[in-house]
Amino acid sequence: MRKNYLLWMIFFLSVYQLNAQTYCVPTAGASSQANYLKNAIFSDQGALYYTATAYQAYVDNSSSQIVTSYPGGTMNVHLDFVGSAKSYVWIDWNNDGDFDDFYENPLGPSSYSVVDDLIFIPPSQAAGIYRIRVQSGTSFPNPVNPCGPNNYGNFVDFSLKVEASPSCFVPTTLTSSNITNNSAIISWSAPSTAPGSYEYYYTSSTTVPDASTLASGSSNTTSAPVSGLLPFTTYYYYIRSVCNTSSKSAWSLRGILKTKCDAKTSMFEDFENAVNGPNNADCWDRIILGSGYQTIASGSGVNSSKAMYQSANGAANTTIAVLPTFSNVNAGTHWLRFKARVSSTAGVLDIGYVTNDTDASSFVNIQSINISNTVYDGYEYSVIIPNTVPANARLAVRHGGVPSVNIYWDNVYWEPKPTCFVPTNIVLSNATSATANITWTAPAAAPAMGYDIYYSTNNTPPVSTTAPIITGVTANPYTIQGLNSATTYYVWVRSRCSASDQSAWSNIASVLTLCAPAATLSENFDSYATGLLTNAPCWGRVITGSASANINGTGALSGTRHVLQRSISAGDVSIAVLPEFTNINAGTHSLKLNAYCSVSTGKLEVGYLTNPTDASSFILIQQLNITNTSYTPATGTSEYTVVIPNTVPAGARLAIRDTYATSGNALYYWDNISWAPTQTMNVHDNTVRSEPNLYPNPFTDVITIANSKNLQSVMIYDASGKFITDIRNFDHTISLKELASGVYLVKMAMKDGTSKTIKAIKK
Repeated sequence: MRKNYLLWMIFFLSVYQLNAQTYCVPTAGASSQANYLKNAIFSDQGALYYTATAYQAYVDNSSSQIVTSYPGGTMNVHLDFVGSAKSYVWIDWNNDGDFDDFYENPLGPSSYSVVDDLIFIPPSQAAGIYRIRVQSGTSFPNPVNPCGPNNYGNFVDFSLKVEASPSCFVPTTLTSSNITNNSAIISWSAPSTAPGSYEYYYTSSTTVPDASTLASGSSNTTSAPVSGLLPFTTYYYYIRSVCNTSSKSAWSLRGILKTKCDAKTSMFEDFENAVNGPNNADCWDRIILGSGYQTIASGSGVNSSKAMYQSANGAANTTIAVLPTFSNVNAGTHWLRFKARVSSTAGVLDIGYVTNDTDASSFVNIQSINISNTVYDGYEYSVIIPNTVPANARLAVRHGGVPSVNIYWDNVYWEPKPTCFVPTNIVLSNATSATANITWTAPAAAPAMGYDIYYSTNNTPPVSTTAPIITGVTANPYTIQGLNSATTYYVWVRSRCSASDQSAWSNIASVLTLCAPAATLSENFDSYATGLLTNAPCWGRVITGSASANINGTGALSGTRHVLQRSISAGDVSIAVLPEFTNINAGTHSLKLNAYCSVSTGKLEVGYLTNPTDASSFILIQQLNITNTSYTPATGTSEYTVVIPNTVPAGARLAIRDTYATSGNALYYWDNISWAPTQTMNVHDNTVRSEPNLYPNPFTDVITIANSKNLQSVMIYDASGKFITDIRNFDHTISLKELASGVYLVKMAMKDGTSKTIKAIKK
């Protein structure tokens, strides 16, 4: 801001009669049209007001937008831009058709997207009309040129009319107070030479009054009451000095006030019609201390709609949302009901009232509400407003800044309180595989017919017409029975005051029932989220070092999920712990799974844990040689079966182990795992069989099958999994001399339906 007058300009500026000039038409916006002058106000002994709703490279308002001042006067400048624009202000003081003389750039460049500054009119400035040019943008050439190009902004021209020093000066500093739904008090500051009286003019139109505009009223002091206003309406008001009957000043810079709304008796507000940003919804107000923040935000409300968003960091940064005026605020018959959530950390909202809607210290708390839920569904809060609230008070919601969290709230009701109140603080505990205990806090007026309970395996909240599963409960705590094991249940409670009068359902609570030992298992992991294996109920994992056992979402055998185990470095152990089985030691069941490894020399170990959290309690039953490097459903070569003996202790948990010591840094994938009865053997088969095998490997023309008694067939595939031949009638040797040299897969199918696949190499 240039506040020092330049004395030598007295000699520099001419005093001849000014003539109209032709000015360059500037070029702008070649690279970006995102930044431009949105609002401008120039004022002294008269004012001009400019508003733009869209980009224009150049706007010439010099003949229609004129501000008046006088030699030695001070012109106030307010500029507001779209985008984070900077600006230059030029004035052609010598009226020579350009802006390249000294002091013809009195303001610039600004650093912010809002400018409030002053321009001093030189004391020797001749009377006349002078061109003002505002240049805005984010980037300017060096040197800056008032003719352009200005590739990242625009230009707007206005005019300054310099007249002889007035005999009657304009009032300043307009303010308003005591605003109601139909009245207000307007005030102003007297000029340095006080007039005999003042006239004021107010209107809901943005049309600026001129010297011929009739005043709305007059005052002998620096304030005046205005009445008969419309509710919730923006008014513009102007003041002028009346020095005598023939001498009046220009109208002042306008003041702006907005009347309050008419008082309501009820309300529902979902903020959908509110404009995004810090301005509040219709008839709402806000009080901000320090860096407290409050705004209407899209995507933050119920069903991702708009919501009120409050953020505060400490008591010095409190933010208060002031609700509309209610004529029945102290009737004692109503309550405030709303939904709220936090982003992560729990927060607190204070529900109370203010006796002065501009003063945070006038807030009186009625009830503090702890909010820990991060979703709206299933959560609603209510506060009964007592009849002790002053009749002129306004309800308010305060975020006091402790703790410092973001809080969102939506769907706000001011409505008659019910006759049957909701129980609160629903807590579920002591879950078993089939039961869970539930407790709640009874409302102040306990319901005559007890409580209803509704539960479901999905979190869709019940409505008033939803039939309860349990009704008329009088015990608190109460045990819910007949639940399924390893299942998440969502639970709600409501008061039953009479057969026709029940409260709303409570906020949601949930519980996961415990696992129950099962007799069978068939699992493909598709219904669980990717991540830790424990995302699958009843499964466990034991990890040492940097090993992992996770549900993976890429490349599953069937569906979209399978398990990935990995041990990365020395000492790593990854153990996937299966659910508990009632018949683990019956000697009648087998564990079957499909698996592959990132290398053809993989080794997985199937066994059991006597302690499902202790890796050292693992007992090996069988090592699986995982030679395939992909799932092969067509050939079955990725399917592995382990018969579980009856020597496994009761209560043990089957487990699949991958250790760095045995397997190295390899990736193991497995899917479609089952626990089912071992297929019945032929009566002539031994009850305990030995695994078949082949030798020599590599071979030349003939392979020998060891332990071939229980074999049904031998199938040969090439390395890609393409079927070559099926050999069924053989002794213990098989001739394969017709095969070319290479790698083959030999699948040995057993009479009991199981199979084993070995990679063989022909020389």
